[in-house]
Amino acid sequence: MAEASKAQTRFNKKKLFKPDSSTTRLTQEKKFNITKEKLESYLPRGASHKVTDEILEIIHNLEKDTGLPQDLMEEDVLGYLHLVSKIPRTKLRELINAVKYCNLKRNYDNKKAWSIVFPDKYDKLVREGRQIDSHVAMYNQSQLVVEIDKEMLIPVYLQYQPYFHAAVKKQFDLMNGKAAPRADGTPQHVSPLVQMNAAKTLMEITAMPQEAKIDLTINKGEEELNIQRELNAQLAEMVKIQKSRLDSGESLDDVQKIGINVNIIDAEVEE
Repeated sequence: MAEASKAQTRFNKKKLFKPDSSTTRLTQEKKFNITKEKLESYLPRGASHKVTDEILEIIHNLEKDTGLPQDLMEEDVLGYLHLVSKIPRTKLRELINAVKYCNLKRNYDNKKAWSIVFPDKYDKLVREGRQIDSHVAMYNQSQLVVEIDKEMLIPVYLQYQPYFHAAVKKQFDLMNGKAAPRADGTPQHVSPLVQMNAAKTLMEITAMPQEAKIDLTINKGEEELNIQRELNAQLAEMVKIQKSRLDSGESLDDVQKIGINVNIIDAEVEE
């Protein structure tokens, strides 16, 4: 019986681990989050795109092809799937390539990012001595890339706003002693220390701001600016004249006598 148990353990280890190509040690087999069923469930309603094994293979090789974290890339693929419906005739392969390119642009220049996403096209253009920059510029201005770029510019705190509400609710549950249930559905409770820490965290993230500031920028109109410029010019000319009179020997009392003419224009008032 013991021998059978050992054999079963060896079998499970062989199944769970595979040799790493760079060393002789055993590494845990990579687990992917995206399955065919999950990808199909994220497709927009009414989309007729077919999820093939080839598409899944492309997704599962995202980290290998780009050097970027697999989890991050898979999350982006799912996050931008709505674009296959927003932009007509967009194929899944095209969306995945655009996600790869837009993420790579955050780390490399456009040309380098394009060469990583389309290595065969890049090598062919190099062999033929053809212009590469024009192909890169055209792809960078494509509708799919532009849409993904725009969505990537949305601040993180706006993108993950729903998670903030979920986090607040979780802290509220913990504060009241409620923990996640066991696998069989049996309710669980947290310790008083966890409740106290949750209450403290909840107070911090829901606290009212202590100081509110409003910055206002008021721009002067062009007419007002012109009046100000004219007044400054008149004052400068008056100072120049007064200095000249003082230099010629006039008394200070005479120079300080400034005449001001006020013109009042009657306006007709309609009753």
